Amino acid sequence: MNNFDPYDALVPIFRKTTIPKGTKQIASSVFIKNDMGYFLFTAAHVTDDLNIGKLLIPVDGNLYEIHGYLAHIDLPPEIKRSEDDIDFAYFKLSTPFAKELIRTFKPITGNHCDIITSSLSLKVCSVAGYPASKSNKKNNIHSSEIFAFTGVAALQETYQSLELSHSSNIVLHFDRKKAVDPENGKPFPTPGLKGVSGGGIFSWPDKLERMPPDWSERKLIGIFHTYKEREGLVIGTTLIPFLSGLTLGHMKNFGGYF
Repeated sequence: MNNFDPYDALVPIFRKTTIPKGTKQIASSVFIKNDMGYFLFTAAHVTDDLNIGKLLIPVDGNLYEIHGYLAHIDLPPEIKRSEDDIDFAYFKLSTPFAKELIRTFKPITGNHCDIITSSLSLKVCSVAGYPASKSNKKNNIHSSEIFAFTGVAALQETYQSLELSHSSNIVLHFDRKKAVDPENGKPFPTPGLKGVSGGGIFSWPDKLERMPPDWSERKLIGIFHTYKEREGLVIGTTLIPFLSGLTLGHMKNFGGYF
């Protein structure tokens, strides 16, 4: 029996700042393992916050600064990150840090990923991460709560209207105010999606044996980074830009083989 649960690979990201002084959960990430090492995939607008503070993740019950090499696309000063359609970043984790992280989380491997070449082949997908509104602090201990939602894949016309590429982007239709439980069709309260940025996008199988499908049947296909609430559109990036960056970094030994 397949005991794969992608929730085990979702890691909340916290930001610690000096001014104002404090720590709060701001985003999500996906813990990945492949032949090139251990990685955290997230969104570049998340790692941009390193300009104002430190990024921390929970390791064995405590928050620690992420130890690893950061890769993302640097933008010219005249271009805002909100104009970055790809918006991808990843940390190549040091092996000792990754092994500590495994005590709390379980990385996703290639068996549970799908490198899609066109998002137009998608039908239904789920997005999972940590909404900031679900985070909590009690007795000086921070906690977060995972949330997942489902959307229908957009057609080519939507990609054209947004001037996005279906080879590197993923667009889903999702109106959180009209969300329903897929098991019973009843209205389903949905938190704000702030904090879910950097979470995973998982495709549903083409043939459904039950509704909704078991998580072991869904595959990671991308990373979520933008929600256009007025239009009811969820936007993410496929795994291709991530793997391209990983391969280049591996060839040039960016971050070393530590």
